[in-house]
Amino acid sequence: MAAPRIGVTVAKRLAYLPISDYPSALAPATSSQASYSFGSEHLMQRNIWVVRAGSGGVLADDFEKRTIVAIDFSFRRDVSGLRSQRALLSELEREHQTMKRGRLVNWASQLHKFANDVREGDLVLTPIAETREIMIGTCAGGYEFRADEQLPHVRRVTWRRRVSRDALTERAKRSAGSSLTLFSLNEHGEEIEALVAAGENGGGFPPQLAEEEYSAPELYEEVSGQAEELISDRIARMDPFEFEELVAALLRAMGYHAARTPAGPDRGVDVIAQSDALGLDAPRIKVQVKQRNKRASADEVRSLVATLRQPERGLFVSTGGFSREALYEAERAPQGVAVRTLNRDEFIGLLTKYYETLEPEARATIPLKKVFIPVD
Repeated sequence: MAAPRIGVTVAKRLAYLPISDYPSALAPATSSQASYSFGSEHLMQRNIWVVRAGSGGVLADDFEKRTIVAIDFSFRRDVSGLRSQRALLSELEREHQTMKRGRLVNWASQLHKFANDVREGDLVLTPIAETREIMIGTCAGGYEFRADEQLPHVRRVTWRRRVSRDALTERAKRSAGSSLTLFSLNEHGEEIEALVAAGENGGGFPPQLAEEEYSAPELYEEVSGQAEELISDRIARMDPFEFEELVAALLRAMGYHAARTPAGPDRGVDVIAQSDALGLDAPRIKVQVKQRNKRASADEVRSLVATLRQPERGLFVSTGGFSREALYEAERAPQGVAVRTLNRDEFIGLLTKYYETLEPEARATIPLKKVFIPVD
């Protein structure tokens, strides 16, 4: 069987995101309170928050009837005394000791914002998936803890109107579509305030904003870039030996028989990959793995080359990239042997390409979720 080639390709119109991070990757960054203008009229000096009413907005009618928004996050304690996100995270970790930390960090961030950053007078938006509507209201009070309710963390809201989701520009709809329970929509403040003002004046949505063009390829590039950064962060937090095993697992997913070398001095070789189970067929690949921010040097590449015997091949994986001299050393490997370099972006490209064929143990070390994006 011919050995598969190590190459880099990009899968069009889908991206992989770390599972505990993917909602926040698709959400807009939270910005500080700001003011906006629409035309010559000053419209706002408040924040805009999206607060979800359960899955798909199933509790929206109840929220509207009771003039509230409320959240849970499996934490039924008053958080008003926990003034920092770090303190709140510590309490969540104490209460949910078996839950992954990434999820608890997300919960702590959102619950802390709900209790401390949402201000009276801020705009509150609640999407309803079934009717494709968005409820718009104004925060009318401070944080309350109601221990006897299903969602105990409560803010009072004066609901003002419902609008069609299609009244928003495509960019705003995409931002409002995040699956986070609570997040800021300040980056679309001018648009949202214009929508509110138009409704209060009995008018519709300003057409000059609704006609904004939307590019699916642009969305794909944006989400893919964010996904790669999140995956890179996960890799950076891995134990070096764990990352070596991930490299070996990726090679196995590509069709090689690969394993880490035994513990002890590795003489520049961390993983051995072969074309067949017995190691009789050429080529045999020796892999050096460097998980760090520092670039691999020419001396390190020369050390790998020194271990190769014709017709062996070398693969150097460096998350910190390579110096120019190191790349030159890889290119001038002696005749009969060859060295392929793989930087962080190239490794992530291969990881996402072959992710579906990775062994379950390997996927568990870096759990990802596939996200499909519409094609123009």
